Amino acid sequence: MTIGSCFSENIGRYFERYKFHININPFGQQYNPYSIANAINRLLSPVLYTEADLVHQDELYHSYDHHGDFSKASKEETLENINSNLSIAAESLKTTSVLMLTFGTSHYFRLKENGKVVSNCHKVPGSNFDFELMKPNEIADELEKTFSALWNINPSVKIILTVSPVRYFAFGHYENSVSKAHLFTAIHALREKYPQLYYFPAYEMVIDDLRDYRFYAEDMLHPNHQATAYVWDAMFHALLPLFTQNLLKELDEIVSAANHRPRNPKSAAHQKFIEAIQHKMQKLETQYGLDFGVEKEKLIIN
Repeated sequence: MTIGSCFSENIGRYFERYKFHININPFGQQYNPYSIANAINRLLSPVLYTEADLVHQDELYHSYDHHGDFSKASKEETLENINSNLSIAAESLKTTSVLMLTFGTSHYFRLKENGKVVSNCHKVPGSNFDFELMKPNEIADELEKTFSALWNINPSVKIILTVSPVRYFAFGHYENSVSKAHLFTAIHALREKYPQLYYFPAYEMVIDDLRDYRFYAEDMLHPNHQATAYVWDAMFHALLPLFTQNLLKELDEIVSAANHRPRNPKSAAHQKFIEAIQHKMQKLETQYGLDFGVEKEKLIIN
């Protein structure tokens, strides 16, 4: 399971591509430690959302705990979308072997009317919120309580901590640096206390290794596909055993073949190519119980 920023979502898609059983950002993209901790705690005690949890803005119903991807024109559809994902993710978290958290910022917004920390303001007027910065000890304390609750339910889960390389310049350049420093200080304190926590240096790889704007999207802030692929390759070699690495290379051949658009799909050569790929899929399905439904459909279309 991944929870956190858009970067965790992008990395999660690689695991999904290679047939890992993964739940990617069950609340949508989240950035601050309060929201990420709240998400985990909600999954551990999955109380369903109700109409009282929604806000109506710009002709859509929103949840302050969720990304705008969950927002719909009717409250019934919004709640169905939110609660179905909540139920699935809550069950998944009980048995997930790895939880990867990606923190984007120490800054957060809190509703003035009730003090609730929000994951997304959904374009509600800024006058409704207080803008605050978590101190390193506040981050560490909040995450420590959350991890303890998680380990009580799932003692064997491995937790990987990462910091998003996306810089939040909307808050200010200096403010972004302070925010990231608070995250790093809190993570360092937690790892000193809990050696089973693992830190993966995605931030350092993008900021220090890829020090060129050709690795960024047009906004000059978000890493582009090439940068994400670079981090994935490092994660691939650092976290996966050699056996799994070799298996993923076989899977990559199948997935790439399914996405290939042939010039002459009815040619004898292409039909022979499809037959060879189908044989490889059948072998891996038998050995590992993998599902190649999507790839098979693409090969038929092609």
